[in-house]
Amino acid sequence: MMKKDLFKNIKNTKVKRFLLFLFLATIFWVLTKFSREFTATMVSKIEYENIPEAAALSINNTKEITFDLTANGFEILFYKFKKPKVSLEVRQYYSEAENGFTINKNELMRLVSSSFNRNLAIKNLSIDELNVKLDPIVLKKVRVLAKTDITFKDGFKPEDSIRIKPDSVLISGPAGSLKNITTIETELISFRNIEKNISQEINILDVGNGIVSVKPKKVKVELTVAEFSQEQFILPVEVINLPPNIDIKMVPQSIAISFDVSVKDFTEISSESFRLVCDYSQRNQEDNFMLPFLEKKPEHIRNVVFEPKKVDFFIFK
Repeated sequence: MMKKDLFKNIKNTKVKRFLLFLFLATIFWVLTKFSREFTATMVSKIEYENIPEAAALSINNTKEITFDLTANGFEILFYKFKKPKVSLEVRQYYSEAENGFTINKNELMRLVSSSFNRNLAIKNLSIDELNVKLDPIVLKKVRVLAKTDITFKDGFKPEDSIRIKPDSVLISGPAGSLKNITTIETELISFRNIEKNISQEINILDVGNGIVSVKPKKVKVELTVAEFSQEQFILPVEVINLPPNIDIKMVPQSIAISFDVSVKDFTEISSESFRLVCDYSQRNQEDNFMLPFLEKKPEHIRNVVFEPKKVDFFIFK
């Protein structure tokens, strides 16, 4: 047993010694390999900083630049992960007399080099010069749209559409970016099982798209909610635009109309509040029928349904 244990210990010692030498050899290889110089293609994002208040960057400006970097392997690896950025102080080059400026190759090379910790070899820039375009800041009035997700308690409905106060706001930004913007949305307004009026201040949605500022940043959203019931009247059908030499018989001569109306408004509605007509000049001559419509109706009714939906007629000359 002692010989067996001794043999096992010697074997383990040899394995450990082998692994140690292997580890040291690997470290030595890595140090030797990465200490040598390499050339690698790098990509740097261009960060435009300190932009004058009277101008904004055009959306088509160059956003990144590629180049070849010569450095030792450790530095190459470091900058591959760090991803160096090119900082460009716009105010330093910008002139109000012009809508942009150009940075030549030498200055561009200096800006790229300044993003590294030491003076490294940089060559083969992807662009020979950097053209920076700026747009003047303009004001534009746009309509506000309410972004909503609202459900109502059974029997309750909105009496009218959502009101937004103010219904328009002033946005500012580059003329080119604002050209196609005609509306702007609010943040989401979410309510469930509503049975009362809504009145709430809500922020304008921060949409970007080149918009620099929004004034005002908040609007008031209002919605009148009421309890509704469904009602029905039987109304006689009148014919308009009927030639004097023609007599017709309509089938049917009366039509049932059903509609939704708020409970508080129902007492003010009667059959005299309606006038149901068919326009003979708009008749279907092939199948001899007319479509009824309400020439007169109360202002606050909705979801009007006719039964039947058409009126047949027979002509007597």
